[in-house]
Amino acid sequence: MLAQRMLASNPKLIDAAVELHQLGALPANSFLFDLDVVAENARMQAAEAGRLGLTTYLMTKQIARNPLVTKVALANGIDKTVAVDVQCARMLSRYEIPIGHIGQINQIPKHQIDWVVAQHPDVITVYSLQAAEWISAAAAKIGRLQHVLVRVWDEGDVFFDGQEGGFRAEAFVEAVRDIDALPNLVVVGATSFPAMEYSFDAARFPVQPLPNFATVRTALEQARAELGLELPVLNAPGNTSVATMQTMKDAGATQIEPGHGLCGTTIPQMMFGSEHERPAYCYVSEISHHFRDYAYAFGGGIWALLGPLFKTWEWTAFVGTTPEAARANPVSYAHIDQVMDYVLPLKPADRCRIGDTVAFPVYAQAQMSRAYTVAVSGVQSDHPIIEGIFDHAATMLDEQLVPLPVEMARERIDHAVTRINL
Repeated sequence: MLAQRMLASNPKLIDAAVELHQLGALPANSFLFDLDVVAENARMQAAEAGRLGLTTYLMTKQIARNPLVTKVALANGIDKTVAVDVQCARMLSRYEIPIGHIGQINQIPKHQIDWVVAQHPDVITVYSLQAAEWISAAAAKIGRLQHVLVRVWDEGDVFFDGQEGGFRAEAFVEAVRDIDALPNLVVVGATSFPAMEYSFDAARFPVQPLPNFATVRTALEQARAELGLELPVLNAPGNTSVATMQTMKDAGATQIEPGHGLCGTTIPQMMFGSEHERPAYCYVSEISHHFRDYAYAFGGGIWALLGPLFKTWEWTAFVGTTPEAARANPVSYAHIDQVMDYVLPLKPADRCRIGDTVAFPVYAQAQMSRAYTVAVSGVQSDHPIIEGIFDHAATMLDEQLVPLPVEMARERIDHAVTRINL
């Protein structure tokens, strides 16, 4: 699916992957991000969100919080970021990247709340009165008025296992009353995750609101009526792209959180294509060895493919030592169960030579991997330049893959973003 989309709409990224890897500039086990297309996609999303009056917070976990990719997106119109957890927030703050939202999927450990509040996030989501009390105390220490969202749920809502939490709908009004009364806190709205679901039926619109969306909307309406509060924010994360923003707005959203959508790799974008965002990254590796019917490439970046859904889909990599050879040589990902993805198994083995580049368009969760993330400019003008290599913890590395001092990294990143956006 994604390989076909890549060939059709961004084949130059495959070419750049092969060229840079064969030159020795791009290490195996890397996610390669096309900054030209990231900027293009960001501009499209910002324009549509602006038309609809939606605030955009970039979900950076899928891109392993890569600061170059993030800053290019922000420079092209995305408002701020969402930190999926406090570790994410610390990686972003290292590069002075503004945080719009934190607390949605993971609450903040109590001894790190002071630091989080001091970063001045737009909103913090709370699941409990205790968490709100800690945030209140932290905000009071620095004289800050902190906006919070209250997470709400009801029977029939849909959650990913382990990502449940919040106040039951019947307790929402009382929770909002108690939290809003705390010093230095203002409840501005509510949220749930996920708010949208994919349809795998091409006859239907690819994304529809989940019951969670109605739960949040109803809870807010009731609280406004009973408490007389404005509660203007309905935060609706998940499955966001240009094609879905109108549906989200119509359902009541005010804040949206594009992640894969920015990179052109949401599932509807892969399945049905898009006239808007293009695929902006691929995984790059190298053939290591052969065993029986498989060619094995170096692994480390394919964690998401270990899930059961991905075992049933066909995934294609391009293998070769020149762009022309690789594009003409699509091979199949051949899933094997691994506790860790030490290798990327490919078939047929006889079309993969040791040392060949593997350019693999794949649905990433790069924060769960050991892969490097590499940002490249100039792909679309056929002059690819690596602007930055980062390890799995978003630490910028030099050409020898040695960590750079953070001050030097910030300077290099900001210089690259300025030059790219001139």
